[in-house]
Amino acid sequence: MYCIQCGTNNHDQAVHCMQCGAFMSQQGIAPPTPPPYIPQIQPGYMQPPMAQIPNYMVQSVLATLFCCLPLGIVSIFKANEVNRKVAAGDYAGAMAASKANKTLLWVSFGIGVVGTLIYVVAAIISAANS
Repeated sequence: MYCIQCGTNNHDQAVHCMQCGAFMSQQGIAPPTPPPYIPQIQPGYMQPPMAQIPNYMVQSVLATLFCCLPLGIVSIFKANEVNRKVAAGDYAGAMAASKANKTLLWVSFGIGVVGTLIYVVAAIISAANS
């Protein structure tokens, strides 16, 4: 019996070709079905970018509590938007939302520092005038 893959002459009772290993079809025997293809993901291969795109949720909550309440609340919503975009697979949008949230946090921090300085200066002036 000749192999249809490589043309090698094999024994009549051969199940596989002795040259290439291909299945030799015989009367009444169906070729085995190959197992389904399941891709194997190597460790470190195709890591989800979630760990790479920061959402700044902790900083948003701290900015809400200690710096500027309105901007802190908006920042919390921005952090949630980053998570939603990553979950949807929109990594470019998630990166843009992350950068916008970072800028918003810096503005909130600046307003908090300036507000605190104004308060301290006003308290010192008030104490000096009393």
